[in-house]
Amino acid sequence: MNEDLQSGSFRDELRTLLQLAWPVVLGQCGFTAMSIEDVVMVGRLGEIPLAALAAGNIWAFGTLILGIGLMVGIDPVFAQSHGAGEPKAAGRALLRAVVLCCVISVPIAVSQFLAEPALRFLGQPAEVIPVAAEYCQALSWSVLPALVFFALKQFLQGLGIMRPAAYVVVLANVINIGANAALIFGLGPAPELGAVGTGWATTIVRWCMPLVLVAMAWPPIRERLVPWREAFDLGAIARLVRIGGPVSIHIGVEVWAFNTIGILMGWLGARHLAAHSVALSTTTIAFMISFGLAAASATRVGNLVGAGLPWQRSGWIGVALSLVVMGTSSILLLTLPEPIAGIYTDDAAVIAVVVTLLPLAAAFQLFDGVQAVAAGVLRGAGDTRWPAVLAALGFWGFGLPVAYYLAFHRGWDEQGLWLGLVLSLAAVSFLLAGRVHWIGRRGGQRV
Repeated sequence: MNEDLQSGSFRDELRTLLQLAWPVVLGQCGFTAMSIEDVVMVGRLGEIPLAALAAGNIWAFGTLILGIGLMVGIDPVFAQSHGAGEPKAAGRALLRAVVLCCVISVPIAVSQFLAEPALRFLGQPAEVIPVAAEYCQALSWSVLPALVFFALKQFLQGLGIMRPAAYVVVLANVINIGANAALIFGLGPAPELGAVGTGWATTIVRWCMPLVLVAMAWPPIRERLVPWREAFDLGAIARLVRIGGPVSIHIGVEVWAFNTIGILMGWLGARHLAAHSVALSTTTIAFMISFGLAAASATRVGNLVGAGLPWQRSGWIGVALSLVVMGTSSILLLTLPEPIAGIYTDDAAVIAVVVTLLPLAAAFQLFDGVQAVAAGVLRGAGDTRWPAVLAALGFWGFGLPVAYYLAFHRGWDEQGLWLGLVLSLAAVSFLLAGRVHWIGRRGGQRV
């Protein structure tokens, strides 16, 4: 057991959690900033390119997230190995995760090449599909480095080493802005590619990120590495899939719930799809802070479980912090809807739709923060299967059917769809918080 992981007073736990969280929050906000940069820069091209970017992201991120979720799901292996004082176990898991990245990147990349028929099948506006498909094809070349970066990031987070990944994401934003400007608008020798240029810019950035992260964090990585021959243990890789697979499904269930709302927005028209993209972007900074708290909570709880120490208080502190963050964000969305929408686009028709959605976004922010951090706490405690089941029930068994009914049978259109999101997140947040209480009484489990 690592002696430096001893649980302390409430104040000590709060300080420890914040020390773990702030670099992750910085990194997650950096990821969001790259997405916002894409939306803002493409938004200057008009309604159709912005809608094409939204449709492309629905398919590209919706397929990639299954691989990302699998890497995130291996969190407890890294964190509990560190807590138990078994560095080589973490190193073996990292190499096996990289092998897994190479395998799963192939079907994900192929699926992104098939974006055009997929988006036609999903009933998206015909005028946005060609650009959206080209955008996805550009992103398909970045699937492998994106997954490897997340494997490395989760490995380092499990060791409590949060800063290198955050610094890499900050650097990635600088590269992304420059590459976007060149490839969207055709600066210098670069071709003018419009919305498709953001896909190629993202691909450039994603290839840089894992290389820079390895360079920055090489000493702790090297200390834990084992011979590569140990990476090809198929039974051990299968166990990683069994641990991380439910988390991948859980995250996929949530992302595809939001994506399904985006698809249904596309049924209402390109303007509504563009507005949906803008409205989601306005909520993501606050959510990424909660997502960072979730990662910190997963690390802290996993370390404590691995060390055989009480973890419940640390988990609930993370949930409480997310409520503070999301509550602040909700107030801003309620009081400044038009100025916030105007940051993303100057299209008055799109802004008008966005303004109707932001009060609902303010409502779901609180629930979104709670469910994100509760899921992180459960992940650290080794509970990965039931959260996926509960999320599926909340989103697909309850919220999405209500959203469809309100939008297309009651005539509430975009507001009905987003009210369904509010109800989905409320249900999932209560279910996962209840699960944290249940698992807390049982003490968690080693993975």
